[in-house]
Amino acid sequence: MPKTSRTSLSILVVEYAVLGIHLYAENTLHQLAALARRGHRVTYLVARAPRWDQAPEGVSTLDLRGLEAPGVAPVISLLAFVLGALRQVARLINRCDVVIFDVNSVLPMLPVVLLSRLRRQCPVALLRVQSNPVETGGTVRKWLVTILDRISIMLAAILFDKILFISPMLGAFYTEKMGIPNPKIGFWPSSVDTTLFDPISVSETKRLRFELGLSAHTGFLYHGSLSRGRAIVEMIEAFRVLREENVKVRLVLLGYGALRDTVLDYVKSGNLEDVVGVHGPVKYADVPRYIAACDVGLVPLPDHPWWRYQCPVKVIECLAMNKPLIVSNIPAHRWVISGAPVAIYLNGTTPSEIADGVRTYLKHKNSLDPSIGRQTAENFSTRKIAESLEQQFLSILTKSSS
Repeated sequence: MPKTSRTSLSILVVEYAVLGIHLYAENTLHQLAALARRGHRVTYLVARAPRWDQAPEGVSTLDLRGLEAPGVAPVISLLAFVLGALRQVARLINRCDVVIFDVNSVLPMLPVVLLSRLRRQCPVALLRVQSNPVETGGTVRKWLVTILDRISIMLAAILFDKILFISPMLGAFYTEKMGIPNPKIGFWPSSVDTTLFDPISVSETKRLRFELGLSAHTGFLYHGSLSRGRAIVEMIEAFRVLREENVKVRLVLLGYGALRDTVLDYVKSGNLEDVVGVHGPVKYADVPRYIAACDVGLVPLPDHPWWRYQCPVKVIECLAMNKPLIVSNIPAHRWVISGAPVAIYLNGTTPSEIADGVRTYLKHKNSLDPSIGRQTAENFSTRKIAESLEQQFLSILTKSSS
């Protein structure tokens, strides 16, 4: 086992994040850059993202290695990634202090980890679980994804040093279902770059507000994936109802996803262009401008096991920009917001309930104090998360060497 006296760790992270590349992989990249800035050597093996191929500037100890994952059948894409990653992991693993895998890479990488563990100098092995299976598609695919998820977590609970869940709620969810011992549970939440997501970094929003159609309307921003399970259509219907009541509001949808074309057709066929704008996606560095230009963040994720146990990064980003929020009343949102008076909680996510939430916000917005949102978001800053990960890694190394 590597010595714990060294101040610099060598960390290898392997993730097939192609399905959520614009959210998970980019968020992870900023977290790993923060770890590298703390003096650690970090290698990130990830499915190649179309929007970035280089590590952040000025971080020489972060090695971003984007591996090809052809955009064809998911099985072929995953197989191509695994074959490329397997060769690199086999070369790198015995030089690492910590290796971290996702649920997609545990099974194929397991022989390499076990062979390494036969040696005296073997790394700490961790599994990172960013989500339970969500929006998995058809029955067969849902079954396959769920089986892979459970097998990977079961093997990691037996053979790895720790499993890092995205939230305490997700850890409790799997503990209840699979009986994972408490000492095996750790946490790796989502984070926000509080340097980029900073209100003072956006000097002027008047022009963008005009372009978004917000000059005479209160602007509500949903930024994130556009898919059927996220109450997107329900939001649009809510704003249709509000228009009929002559409420001066406008919904801005900023993102991409399988539902985007359907949303565009829905808005056009319903003549809703005056109350719903479909934009994006935009570059990560431009997202703070859009948050600043709008008045309120709107995140109506339904109360469903897909979303109940997450760490919603879009909520954290709005908090960092000192924006008030309207959110669904689920554990994920309650945990992140942590009682701060910055949000209106929905009673549900039907169109009428979302419309009620908008009306409640307009009526009671002066009772909120969004200026403390940034203070809440600091709990999830990339710096704080990097510090937490470092402490967890060193704690495991210390116990292993004693």
